[in-house]
Amino acid sequence: MSAPRTSARMRVSGALTGPSDTLSRGGGRGCGDFEVIASLDLLNGNVVRLRRGAFDDVTTYGDPATVLQRLNIPKGARLHVVDLDGSRSGAPRELDTIARLNGYRLQVGGGIRSAADARAWLNAGAQKVVIGTIAADAPDELARIVDAIGAEHAIAAIDVNGDEIRVDGWTRGAARSIDAVIENLERLGIEELLATDINRDGMLGGPSLDLYRRLAAKTNMRLIASGGVTTLGDVVSLARNPAIGGAIVGRALLDVRITYEQATARAALRDALPERVIPCLDVRDGRVVKGVQFRELRDAGDPVECARRYEAEGADELVMLDVSATDTGRATALATVERVAEALFIPLTVGGGVRTLDDFRALLRAGADRVAINTAAVRDPQLIARCAREFGVQAVVLSCDADGDGNVIVRSGKESVALNAVDWCRKAEELGAGEILLTSVARDGTASGFDLSLIRAVASAVSIGVIASGGAGNAKHFREAIEIGGARAVLAASLFHDRVLTISDAKAAMAAANIPVREVTQCSM
Repeated sequence: MSAPRTSARMRVSGALTGPSDTLSRGGGRGCGDFEVIASLDLLNGNVVRLRRGAFDDVTTYGDPATVLQRLNIPKGARLHVVDLDGSRSGAPRELDTIARLNGYRLQVGGGIRSAADARAWLNAGAQKVVIGTIAADAPDELARIVDAIGAEHAIAAIDVNGDEIRVDGWTRGAARSIDAVIENLERLGIEELLATDINRDGMLGGPSLDLYRRLAAKTNMRLIASGGVTTLGDVVSLARNPAIGGAIVGRALLDVRITYEQATARAALRDALPERVIPCLDVRDGRVVKGVQFRELRDAGDPVECARRYEAEGADELVMLDVSATDTGRATALATVERVAEALFIPLTVGGGVRTLDDFRALLRAGADRVAINTAAVRDPQLIARCAREFGVQAVVLSCDADGDGNVIVRSGKESVALNAVDWCRKAEELGAGEILLTSVARDGTASGFDLSLIRAVASAVSIGVIASGGAGNAKHFREAIEIGGARAVLAASLFHDRVLTISDAKAAMAAANIPVREVTQCSM
């Protein structure tokens, strides 16, 4: 490896970055003003979860004090508490339970139909009351409640299904439109709007980011997001939206998919590291090739010329895969790696045909910063551990190719194995992989979008970063892979090779969605 390339980069917290990098983002607030709000739904004195609001589909977790202790929710934290039976019956039912939750900042909803109901909750110890059906359906009664308790003690809540607000436990549509409801809330001086996409609530499929974007365009009220939060990536994506001041997290905490401590820490550090845009060079016989679903490969140019162009466009890293090395049983073409490495200042990850420690070492010596291993790791998982011990976790990338059913495929897409991709990625992390390059073979080259379900499944199962690959077709797809999928980087080939989209276009779309990206100052060659 030549001295200029080595000195031009440094490693930061496991990520490769350059000393002159700066962050670009489309706005945002200072850290510390986004709240993770644990949610407790109460029924007969117990914490429960209803699946999509169905009272005949209930999971019971126990009494609130025990649940809060188990979840390690500290005193002083903000809690969102819903009286489910009160919501159904139209009168507060859990007043005694609320009175026992002293020491927490409580916002309580369910069964609030009058000023007397609201006062009852505040007298029981709540700081704020969450008003849903009345806020959407009865503006005069809402005004009387606000006059009685003060707008600072009221949070308006809307449960949204498409363009319609649902009320009375989601059993019917509201009489008034979203726009009309918001206009009245602002007139009354209510400052917080809690919005739930009922198709996401309790389903662990991710929050409705588009809903909050639509609402942010309609109002300056502080939005509280509710429904669908499953992963730490979901928390980060919500925290990056400057219109959202907090997120309700229920089932993901109760089922210990994430912890309160993890969620608050990640929200505070949401912009600590930029997300990466990575072009990929699939190389065969010294030429860049591209196909669809790993087949019908066509020539896409000289790898050095492509690499230089992508670096000039602002690529954060380059991945180069020898797509024929494993299939033909030969080592990766080291000469091509050396040519590309000498031409670049950005980090280079190389894969293809890596079977042994010597293969791994040879690629590093040829100029690679990291090495991706795929087929050989499936055949011999301990290869990951040996490489991690010898060269460091930060140098080891697991390249995982998956079919449409989530099963692992090896030999450049030619052989399916009886191995679930999520389980395999989790095992690879345990063995010492530092990052996952996750490719949907079914989406590869189709421009139909990343497989967000696959990315979410893997990203929520591992703590290391996931690079999303396979299916990029437009700038929105890059944003979705980060926001919805939870990926830490996005990779594309055909899209960039064919100049349908530039790396700058992709980064601009991400920055506009408040996703931090790196603007790389060009290094002299």
